[in-house]
Amino acid sequence: MLEELEKLFSGIKTAASLNGLDMKTHHWFRLEDGEIIGLPANQLNERELALLHHIGSPITIPTGSSTDTAWDQLLHGENMTTELTENPLYDFGCRFIFFTIEGHVKPEVFREAMDSLTDHPLACLWFTKQTGLLVESRHAESILYEEIVDMLMYDLSVPLRLFVSPWLHSVKDASEQYEWLLKAYRQVPSHSAKHVLYFHDAVPQLLSILLPETDRKYITHHILQGLNKDEELLRTVRMYFSCNQNLTLTAKKLYIHRNSLNYRLEKLTEKTGLDIRKFQDAFALYLALHNLP
Repeated sequence: MLEELEKLFSGIKTAASLNGLDMKTHHWFRLEDGEIIGLPANQLNERELALLHHIGSPITIPTGSSTDTAWDQLLHGENMTTELTENPLYDFGCRFIFFTIEGHVKPEVFREAMDSLTDHPLACLWFTKQTGLLVESRHAESILYEEIVDMLMYDLSVPLRLFVSPWLHSVKDASEQYEWLLKAYRQVPSHSAKHVLYFHDAVPQLLSILLPETDRKYITHHILQGLNKDEELLRTVRMYFSCNQNLTLTAKKLYIHRNSLNYRLEKLTEKTGLDIRKFQDAFALYLALHNLP
């Protein structure tokens, strides 16, 4: 990859680590093979920058943020520093928050907005101009992202989507877990209706993605039994799941009597052979719905 880029751009620099990178005169990227390269900022136009964002991960190091640098080095297999392993901030573990910004926000503005959510600083790494990673340390009061995302989007004036990982017990496990969670984040559809998606909520989608397409097709066909052609019943089932299987709330959201809801669920059982009020049947149906186009 480097040889191909050198044919297109002059003055490319390489670096062994993030230490001492000149962020003022060069745009720095990490290529797929892990190599760090820098291109003179005065030689790149917007189109060329956009291309580079697709073939490599941009490196952004806010001034004075040694913790960001340490996390970047750790997650990319460069170094396990005492900056993290001996930092009391991470004594109880941490978790990753992968973010996607659907618009343009200056990195420093985004960082300031996120730091305002907690008394404990968040590490921040950028993948592209719109995507990146936050690292939250584990303390008594975790950030409840689903409760603050609307306020956050209002302050930033852009839509925002967050994928929140499980808690990791130790920084020492972070590098290995990061690789797998990054793949999970990239596989979860970006058009999800939720602005905040926790890992456990994404498990049905991830299970579906791991299955070969033919298997997904047949499993969905056998479970749904034509349910996907009944729009009213399909809408009822989806509302039932979105209401956490609460019959009263589901009936209220659908503007129907609870008896009418029970009638529809009986109709569902007749059509599919599944009783949605039983865990195993509900899970199978929930999984099948995630495979619908």
